[in-house]
Amino acid sequence: MAEKVYPPLVMPEGVGRARVTVWSGGIALDADVYRPSTVAPDDALPAVVLGHGWGGSKLTAERYAALFASAGMIALTFTQSSWFGSGSPLQLVGDVPGLEDGNEVLTRVRIIRDLVAPFAWAANLRAALDYVEGEPNVDPARIGVWGTSFGGGVAAYGAAHDDRVKALSVQVPAMAPLSGQMAQLARKRAIDTARGDFDAFPQGVDPWPDMEGTPHLAELAHFDPMAQVDRLRMPTLIIDAGDDELFPIADNGGRAAEILASVPGNVVDYQVIPGITHYGIYFDGYEPGSRAALAWWERHL
Repeated sequence: MAEKVYPPLVMPEGVGRARVTVWSGGIALDADVYRPSTVAPDDALPAVVLGHGWGGSKLTAERYAALFASAGMIALTFTQSSWFGSGSPLQLVGDVPGLEDGNEVLTRVRIIRDLVAPFAWAANLRAALDYVEGEPNVDPARIGVWGTSFGGGVAAYGAAHDDRVKALSVQVPAMAPLSGQMAQLARKRAIDTARGDFDAFPQGVDPWPDMEGTPHLAELAHFDPMAQVDRLRMPTLIIDAGDDELFPIADNGGRAAEILASVPGNVVDYQVIPGITHYGIYFDGYEPGSRAALAWWERHL
């Protein structure tokens, strides 16, 4: 499959990038760490983990990560499992033969690719947080999470369950659960999967309009970032596209902001960039969106 093409990264002066591997549940995730070029050994810097959306990769967030690093932060971008340069879950093909040598057997497997599995994505985000927490010069008390599009919902879900996240910034986030006929199909997929009547790792079925890959509907039936929003207790920035055609902002980012603002003591900022569609956030919306996120980190990390 072809990755969406975004404006190229022009690496800021004084920023370095290193390719690393984040291990999540035994799967190797392709990742990059962005750091200021000059850091004293005893410096303790804030860090940000950045998550891409459906069909994206670590490169979706590279311009944002480089910008944050140019302001004195350490940033980590990663590609979700089964997409592009990251490893994949493996599915056994046929019956598992009897154990012949301890716990090792020879069998056939199927490599799962381009699967949109939200709970696996949330686990990968947690692993990325584990990785960055161990990165030299990172202050573990100042870690933020950034997410975009479907990855924005994953970021909110992950942050709601991880007290290491001290600030959150999401843009054009998918927050609402499935509804209508798609929700009904997802419930059927969940039931059939549990009963062994549908593939536990679907490939090439249930296509989503205008999107690459396979949605794991059995997982999506239970994935509801909006239901977790009232658990968020860190300063949260939500940036929406005024003409978002994929995730209506009143039901997604706007609704999440309302819930957050209703909780006494919460710090929330909701911004709408007018005149841009969903993917416009990476083009005409990049400058205001990225600068707002940077200002959020500088204020709250």
